[in-house]
Amino acid sequence: MKVKGFILLSAILMITMCLAVTASAEIYFVSIEKEPPVRYEDVNFDGHPDLVMVTALGASNAYYEFYLWNGSEYEYAEHWIDDIINYELVDGQYLVSRSNDGNAGTLFHAEICVWDGNVLKSIRTMVSEEETSIVWEGRIGIQTTNLDRLHVTVWEAESLAGGATVLWEKTYEPFPENQAALDEMEAHLWDGLRK
Repeated sequence: MKVKGFILLSAILMITMCLAVTASAEIYFVSIEKEPPVRYEDVNFDGHPDLVMVTALGASNAYYEFYLWNGSEYEYAEHWIDDIINYELVDGQYLVSRSNDGNAGTLFHAEICVWDGNVLKSIRTMVSEEETSIVWEGRIGIQTTNLDRLHVTVWEAESLAGGATVLWEKTYEPFPENQAALDEMEAHLWDGLRK
């Protein structure tokens, strides 16, 4: 890893870093965080350190991209999920991407993923969101969001090629404000996957 330079923008010290990923490509990232935006971690469980790059940071979410070591160079890891967010590695076989969408963590989107070669594929998804409904009057739709109800759904991919089946869903009313509800959601997310 070599640092390309320091830039002062709007009184914020921005660090621009350049990584030689292959002989023909370079990747540039900008970060204002104290932690380096690039680190080594074995994210695909093959025993070799891969490149983990922070691509965006928010108040509750950090976004990542991965480059996997193939024995001679780092290759971009494709992923079938929109973003890799606040990831964690679980049981030496799963990567979990989990976004915090608000309300002290009770609104979120979680994806349990596995590696298929150098492609990260979702095998289970959970979405926890405020309950919404749409009433159509002709061509006009009126959407109502009930802030007192939390709707949670867990889907399982039918195969690594696509498609999904609803495994569990529940509406909490009133909005849950305790750990027991979060534990129940987590148990249904992992049902049958963990040893």
